Amino acid sequence: MGFSTILLLITIILIGIYAFLFVGLNKAVVHLDLLFFELDFQLGYLILWSILAGIIITLILEIIYFSAKRKNNDE
Repeated sequence: MGFSTILLLITIILIGIYAFLFVGLNKAVVHLDLLFFELDFQLGYLILWSILAGIIITLILEIIYFSAKRKNNDE
């Protein structure tokens, strides 16, 4: 294994530990009232899901931006 692979594994493990601790420390229940649904979430899970959604949206927008920029440079 190369150094970058080991560094990637350590980073993933640390993020997993951080997420586990974050969920464990935020056990407050948040009541989310959507139009027809009423949901109860733990605060830690809600924060982690919103961070994950933000990362995914950012990656999608970056891919669209750079692919459009690459098409303009090719022409």
